[in-house]
Amino acid sequence: MKKTISIVYVILFFSATYAQQQEKTDHLKTFAKAYGYVKYFHPSDEASEIDWNSFAAFGASEILKCNNPNEVLATLNDLFKPIAPSIIFSNTVQDYDLNAITPSNSKDYQSIYWQHQGVSKDMNNQEGPYKSVRVNSFSEIDESSGFGSLSVSIDPEKYKGKEIKYTGWVKLKEDSEGSGHLWLRVDKPDNKIGFFENMGANPIKSNEWKEYEIIGEVDDLASVLFMGYLLIGKGTLFLDDVHLYYKENNIWIEIPIKNSDFEANTIGVKNEQSEWTGKLEGYSYTLSNTEQKEGKNSAVITYEGQVKIVKEEPLFEYFPKFGELIEKEIGAGVFCQIPLNIYGNQENTYPKSKTLTTLQNNLKNVDDSPNNVAMRLGNVINIYNVFQHFYPYFSEVDLDWDKELETALERSLKDKTENDHLITLQKFTAPLKDGHVYVGGVEIDLYVPPINWEWIENKLVITKVKDGFVGIKIGDVVTKVNNELSENYFKEINSRISASTDGWLKYRARSESLFGKKDENLVLEINNKNVILNRDKKYDYYENDINIQENNYKLLNDNIFYLNLDTIEMDTITSLLPQLQQAKGIICDLRGYPNGNHEFISHLLKEKDTSTAWMRVPKIIYPDHEKIVGYENHGWEMEPKKPYLGDKKVVYIIDGRSISYAESYMSFIKDYQLATIVGQPTAGTNGYINPFTLLGNYNINWTGTKVVKHDGSQHHTIGVLPDIYVSKTIDGIKSGKDEFLEKAIDVILN
Repeated sequence: MKKTISIVYVILFFSATYAQQQEKTDHLKTFAKAYGYVKYFHPSDEASEIDWNSFAAFGASEILKCNNPNEVLATLNDLFKPIAPSIIFSNTVQDYDLNAITPSNSKDYQSIYWQHQGVSKDMNNQEGPYKSVRVNSFSEIDESSGFGSLSVSIDPEKYKGKEIKYTGWVKLKEDSEGSGHLWLRVDKPDNKIGFFENMGANPIKSNEWKEYEIIGEVDDLASVLFMGYLLIGKGTLFLDDVHLYYKENNIWIEIPIKNSDFEANTIGVKNEQSEWTGKLEGYSYTLSNTEQKEGKNSAVITYEGQVKIVKEEPLFEYFPKFGELIEKEIGAGVFCQIPLNIYGNQENTYPKSKTLTTLQNNLKNVDDSPNNVAMRLGNVINIYNVFQHFYPYFSEVDLDWDKELETALERSLKDKTENDHLITLQKFTAPLKDGHVYVGGVEIDLYVPPINWEWIENKLVITKVKDGFVGIKIGDVVTKVNNELSENYFKEINSRISASTDGWLKYRARSESLFGKKDENLVLEINNKNVILNRDKKYDYYENDINIQENNYKLLNDNIFYLNLDTIEMDTITSLLPQLQQAKGIICDLRGYPNGNHEFISHLLKEKDTSTAWMRVPKIIYPDHEKIVGYENHGWEMEPKKPYLGDKKVVYIIDGRSISYAESYMSFIKDYQLATIVGQPTAGTNGYINPFTLLGNYNINWTGTKVVKHDGSQHHTIGVLPDIYVSKTIDGIKSGKDEFLEKAIDVILN
């Protein structure tokens, strides 16, 4: 009897706990809806002035305090009234009084409303196809470069092939909004970059003097070495006591740098006393004799701005009329009424808030650490709304996005660390099936063991083994990873990857499944025996993932010309045109990403390209993808060029790695039937990426353009399909064959 009672109590306890968590999640979902509607569609001046990343976290923290719908309702009004005084949250549907948002002298005002072409609000890139405009509002346009940099160049000749270390003491001035970064770059000939590090994952935010360092390697082909520090955004950044070293016989030896202590009374312009230069617009480069780590001076970068006032002009003809509202039930018994069009003049939108300052002060104190549950929730809410209103592929993806929001919020309530949060964001965005989605920003250990592998014939097969490594050979089948069935090990990896097609998923997973901490073991079961591998090598994309053919081009037997489009430049192709004219056939290998060589398509075209609307940027004035008013259409509009090579046997090789630009390229080959295509379907993801940054310096890449085939049919989740399918075999891997290339040769010869 006592045991039965105990079980009942346990059941009741967990039921009550679940109900409380579900209630919190429901409240957060209500806030998330309101957040997106006001951020992207309510055009008040106040809403355009706040830090929406911080507001998401602050709002989540306030909502977590609510115990019932009435408290949620009161909190929503408290949160949003300072930035949107004309909105109404209530527990019943009611008539909206337009007189309350109509000034008595309305002739002196104009209508203010949002227009989005894609979306640029709070996105990282403000140039390009994506735009967000509060039409008829007056705003400050900052024409500064966005970052200021002070740098010096060094001849690398004596240090080629050697390890180098750059150190400096840095301090960010209090109240600075931006971030500081040391940076070190090694350039090679032909504008190619070797080593480059700018502390992007670990920006300097401290207001105290601290020493930072970057360690890298000077390439054998290095032509120049640059080092410096930069301020991204607004604020003031100090630098002092800079040193550069190279390693010789395991000893760091200092490389002399003129004015490394900034004691010369000059900075910013190269001269006999100092070689430090700074030229970027909107920033000043000076010396400070009041803030220094050593000596009398430190170097200073200060944001000055380059601001002008402009009136925002319409992007297109459609707009919401005055009186149009977002009227929705955003939670159980919680209704919103949010104007889409309000009055405004050069001074303010109407009505004007009286409590904005208090809110802004609260936002300055938001903790952006992943250890803060409100920060994690805010990031999830932010992501949800970007895709909810602007992701162009929901009709192609079978997805309950609101359900995914609920799951991500529940995970966020339980997460503890920055890596927990990273995994939650990855799992949240994976079901979108957007191959451009990448979640990054936190420090990730990209160390790998001395192997490559991939799934072939439904088995996990070793495809590469580092020279000299004994115990594994190419073609071996891995049945378990870390004492777990290989299928199950990859199931977790796959759950964190957003992919439109199976090919792109397997391509991403084959590398990411190897990642781990430096010197962390990976235990493989091969032939019923365990093999222990050490992750002792830093991951190198160019070594692990570029096209398997090493040559840019080569002449094969039977006068067949091979072009590796992953690496060959267009200038090289142009120089080869006379030989290509004489070739029996041409094989173009696009198992990867074109190296800016799409103009080669022109030599396969007989007539002018007339497809001008296969890239489509949506025009948006309403939330939730309701009533899309049109698209800004784009194409390449290519012209035929001589010599014409389309009368030859031309074969293209593709696989799941071919994404984005590669698919734009291949869409011409497929839809204009310019060649025979062999291999596997491409990644099924195309369009301009539109990255944004969250609290904690997490970054999200995603696709904001709707791309279709040239005939207007669906491309996303399908990709470019080959005319002749080819699959790798385990026997082919063991024998070192490139079965895709062999099939391409066979097509030309037969």
